[in-house]
Amino acid sequence: MAKGLFATYHPAVCMLFFLAAIGFGFSTQHPVYVALSCVMSGAFLVYLRGWRPFLRTVGTCVPLVVFVGLLNSLFNAAGATVIWRWGPFCVCVEGLCYGVAMGGMLAAVLLWFACYNEVMTEDKFTYLFGRRLPTVSLMVSMISRWVPRMVIRGRSVHNSQEALIGGYDQSRRGTLRRGVRMATVLAGLGMEDSIQTADSMSARGYGSTTRTSYVLFRWHVREHVVLGLLVALAVANAMLLFADAGAFAFYPLVSSVEPSWGYATYALMLGTPFWVELERVRRPWA
Repeated sequence: MAKGLFATYHPAVCMLFFLAAIGFGFSTQHPVYVALSCVMSGAFLVYLRGWRPFLRTVGTCVPLVVFVGLLNSLFNAAGATVIWRWGPFCVCVEGLCYGVAMGGMLAAVLLWFACYNEVMTEDKFTYLFGRRLPTVSLMVSMISRWVPRMVIRGRSVHNSQEALIGGYDQSRRGTLRRGVRMATVLAGLGMEDSIQTADSMSARGYGSTTRTSYVLFRWHVREHVVLGLLVALAVANAMLLFADAGAFAFYPLVSSVEPSWGYATYALMLGTPFWVELERVRRPWA
């Protein structure tokens, strides 16, 4: 179960927050907004999972930022400030900054998706879309359950085969043979599970009537307050963020960062999971 009061809010409020955070995160490469998105998503992930899972996730994101930054700087020589040249390749400060900003944007979105997986559980997703999109919600919930289950089974099969065989052939042919054997075993287990799931769904009357949810999420005053604030902040950011993004440019020279009210509204919107914790101090809407 996810930590914090925000995870106990109505799924519609949580979904709106993540749609806003991920949507705005994809919308701009402005360095201030990218930095705010990275900081707030990282802080929320630490709050949900702790430092060790956060550091493992960051260990995946940092190479992504470095790779995108170097790749863009090598193949985009539109900048005016050259710091290194070798034949047809040219590294410019502007291209490097743009690549780092784009990599940071992707890293922030990945961190937000990691937070989403902690807060928006399968039952919440099914509760929101089970009636309107029954097939899509069922497929998403089954895939989200199937992937980690196959990972765990793959480790179990690997350990079992290693214990029975007593070591693997480290050659390319041995590695290929091991991979084919693993895929065959997991495919067989997956098909067996699918048959059992289909029989169980048929026996329970799936598709015979409107889908219902075994968890009932109720709206309280606190949900209405937070939802209204989220909508207001999203509208404000839609105007301020895109105005700031339009005024900032990486080419031919990197623009200077000017103060803007958009930074405060963006940080306030992304900090929603933190300022709702004020309910622990005082509960005016309880």
